[in-house]
Amino acid sequence: MDFARVLVSAGGTREPWDEVRFLGNRSTGRQGCEIARAAQDLGAAVTLVAANVETALVPSGVSVVEVETADEMLTAMLQAAREADLIVQSAAVADFRPIRVSGKITRHSDTIPVLELERTPDVLATLLSRRQAGQVIVGFGALTGSVDEVKTQGSLKAKAKGADLLAVNQVGEGLGFGTQTNTLYFFDDRGEIIGEASGTKYEVGKVLLHLAGKIARN
Repeated sequence: MDFARVLVSAGGTREPWDEVRFLGNRSTGRQGCEIARAAQDLGAAVTLVAANVETALVPSGVSVVEVETADEMLTAMLQAAREADLIVQSAAVADFRPIRVSGKITRHSDTIPVLELERTPDVLATLLSRRQAGQVIVGFGALTGSVDEVKTQGSLKAKAKGADLLAVNQVGEGLGFGTQTNTLYFFDDRGEIIGEASGTKYEVGKVLLHLAGKIARN
């Protein structure tokens, strides 16, 4: 294993609108958990920052920090990143959050509430801006469209983000979220595709760790 201390995020953030409602996504956190499992099996000490992940998916033996929102995810990742050699930001962080209303929204109100949104913090960009020397940082992109469209968008996203490695997968009906298997396309910071992997989420997680190791050695 090329890394002694690995930090992985998993799951999907939930951004509150009122006391009971939130804006979220379909991520279960399985892919991040399987990357954490693979890293641990290779001998790394692993910290998992889990956003709304079922306990059954979390590998035993990893250090777990539970979070709910994008703000909580950012705080936890920045704190744990101080000790990490490899960071894998695989959680599905909501791009936007509701501007919260006071009190409880009720369907019996005379008026229909308007959902106003604001941007959430960009966790990956912040981690990259505060990276330590020698640290390898991997990002994820869950993209919709055909495979060709996903690859094109992935290349553009990789160049824009500037992570050492960007893993992109196709999501949609029966794809990506909540499945046992996955297909990942890997891009370097220039937007060049440097590999792809299909299989169980554990298997593609091992490929990701292998590619991250090659980057570290180079």
